[in-house]
Amino acid sequence: MAEFSGPEWCARFPGSRSIVDLHPDWRGKVLAFVSALERGGARVDVQATLRPPERAYLMHWCWMIANLSQSPVAVPAMDGLGIDWTHDGNARRARAAAEAMIDQFELQFLPSLKSRHIFGRAIDMTIAWDGGLSIRDFDGNLHYVLSEPRNGTNPELAKVGATYGVIKLATDPPHWSDDGH
Repeated sequence: MAEFSGPEWCARFPGSRSIVDLHPDWRGKVLAFVSALERGGARVDVQATLRPPERAYLMHWCWMIANLSQSPVAVPAMDGLGIDWTHDGNARRARAAAEAMIDQFELQFLPSLKSRHIFGRAIDMTIAWDGGLSIRDFDGNLHYVLSEPRNGTNPELAKVGATYGVIKLATDPPHWSDDGH
């Protein structure tokens, strides 16, 4: 018997916040970039790295139901996951459960079903600094990031990250990946 959706599902498929859990051929690039950030005086807080596909599924569909008027009846099932998004046809309860899941997951954007996080090829991290940031790119060239914003959305910082193979997704403030998606 399927279990109704709700915030209790959010802890069942935990994701990782550890850079060590990233894909082996990308992990070193991220470690080098984060190290350069920290040496330059930036504060880095990692929120997410590797994400199980079940977690991506739950995150995606709760957002769709709560924010984009997705009919819970039309949500495709995921093999091995006994979740009932419909709440026996009670649309109000289904939407409330989806909203509670969004709050529990602390979502701010529509999560992808094919997120690079599933493959260990994405990282969500908050980056901040005071004043100017002195950071070396992958080739050792020194860059002074003096412009605002003084966070991970800074376009100058994104260019430095790209030299490491850590590419900024401009539409999602904490999200960096191996291909910009």
